Amino acid sequence: MKRLFILLITSVGLAVYSYLRQAPNHPVSSWRHDDYSGPLQGMRSSLMAALRGVTSDSEGLVAGLAIGDTSRLSQQTLDTMKVVSLTHLTAVSGANCAIVTGLVFILVSRMGISRWIRIVIAVATLVLYILLVGPQPSVLRAGVMALVVLLASGLGRASAPNQALALCIIALLIANPWLAVDHGFQLSALATLGIIELSPRLASRFATSMPRPIALALSVSIAAQLLCLPVLLQLQPGLSTYSIPANILAEPLVAPITVLGMLACLIAPVAPAIAGILTWLGSLGAWLIIQIAAWLAEAPAATLGWPGGLAGVLAAVLVVGAFALWLRSGTKGVRKAAGLAVAVTVSITFGGCSAQRVRDANWPPPDWSVVSCEVGQGDATVIRSQGEIAVIDVGRKPVPINRCLKRLGIRQIDLLVLTHFDLDHVGGLSGALAGRSVMNALVTSYNDVRPAAKLSNDDLKKSVKQVTEAETGMSGRLGALGWKVLSPHRGAPEAEDSNDGSVTMLFSGSAFVFLGLADLGERGQMRLVAESAQWLGRGFGNMPVVVKVSHHGSSDQYPELYEALRPRIALFSVGMGNDYGHPTRKTLGLLDRTGASIYRTDQQGNLAVSIAPEGLRVRASGRD
Repeated sequence: MKRLFILLITSVGLAVYSYLRQAPNHPVSSWRHDDYSGPLQGMRSSLMAALRGVTSDSEGLVAGLAIGDTSRLSQQTLDTMKVVSLTHLTAVSGANCAIVTGLVFILVSRMGISRWIRIVIAVATLVLYILLVGPQPSVLRAGVMALVVLLASGLGRASAPNQALALCIIALLIANPWLAVDHGFQLSALATLGIIELSPRLASRFATSMPRPIALALSVSIAAQLLCLPVLLQLQPGLSTYSIPANILAEPLVAPITVLGMLACLIAPVAPAIAGILTWLGSLGAWLIIQIAAWLAEAPAATLGWPGGLAGVLAAVLVVGAFALWLRSGTKGVRKAAGLAVAVTVSITFGGCSAQRVRDANWPPPDWSVVSCEVGQGDATVIRSQGEIAVIDVGRKPVPINRCLKRLGIRQIDLLVLTHFDLDHVGGLSGALAGRSVMNALVTSYNDVRPAAKLSNDDLKKSVKQVTEAETGMSGRLGALGWKVLSPHRGAPEAEDSNDGSVTMLFSGSAFVFLGLADLGERGQMRLVAESAQWLGRGFGNMPVVVKVSHHGSSDQYPELYEALRPRIALFSVGMGNDYGHPTRKTLGLLDRTGASIYRTDQQGNLAVSIAPEGLRVRASGRD
């Protein structure tokens, strides 16, 4: 019972710390592999130069598993791995550290040398490995814990794993208290605690109905995922439905990839060609892991909904505690009560999943004309007319926009518009381009020298037949809709920053008018009003207006513009729980006063506007 109490307190503490960590300006520095330059940097550089793989992502995963360098992994692969809770495989983790140290210890044990010499060699290997991959929180946890176990072995004393873990955590938190609010450290500690305390009991229960190796793999995956649940909910919006099968399928490939990657790292400085062969062999397994992740991430209901905020964290902690009581308590009544609590929670979860599946089956409506895709804190709008498609912005990450376009059945984009080169508008470009042809693209003429602008333009030149810089007055057609660029002017001389130079467009037809304001602020909106004779005239009469509200509903709005438009529908493309406070009460109140019906992607998911006999209708997909 004492262990259960310690387990629950640990889970509560780290979960609440994780929630509080999200407060703005919290003084926590996250580990970044590209900031690390240790004494073995030459060896790291040699491996990166020698890397070979069946794909660029697969060779990038080999480097991530071997030395913790994820610079070769695409954002789309990183996002896909996150969806199925395989993020720990995109970089060095405690498991990799254990593989390297354990392999060395086994090899030297066969040499007939004394125990202390074996321990010294293992410790030296451990230290060198940490110097090679860098002081990542998960590696520090595994390294210190391994050191405790090795020293206890040298002294001839058995070391209980939970005691070693406790001593490891205490030592590291004394050295650096801010590790307590580092997600990597939290996940590493909780996963290890779950494996130590829960997996043996789970394995013995599973072994009665399945082969023991499968029972052991299943129990380890469930125990680690369960204890990590309260923290994982702070990193992703909901539960990963296929995390357990994904981990079971991927884990057997981790050790061979790690060993091949480390061997390549050792010989890369003197024999880069052989190192390249080894990394290529390792990339075969890495490619398979990526394919497993992609397959499960695209499966139906890949993410189950879960309450957000502190309430969601505490609910997850209660689930962890109830499951642990059911598994370990010696009192029959306590086990029944805990089992009932777990069963009720699972039932509610599956009920929510079924409801989401029903919503998925009915979305999108077949007659949709405008869709605001749920892409988190970013923009992505799709417009359809007579089978022709325009996509305006693509969000921050590739997976959400790719998923949205797949649900809409879009294989060809006739007009792709990148309003400006902020990452929350162009970061998902590879997801929009994946498997689709793009006929024409419009980009802002604002002179943007940031890396995202160059990368986006390079990708467009490779994939799009014609790329044009947008300017005021430019026009064209999309099916039955006519479109017109309202800003910026050629070269964007009026723009003070990228938001001010973002492309705003008007689409108009016989049934509705759509205005996309990108991230145009109050000054830019004032310019639109000053030039309104060219596009607004005396207004649109009884024509219903749909407006994509500027800058995710920030307070930087010009009320007179919205009052002149009198929009029927206001679409807010905004991320749930974002740190910016979007949409602001001021802007919500402004749109409400104009009589607009307000729809938000953070609360309602993907939003589809359709033309119905009674007027415009909006159908939401619900949050995934």
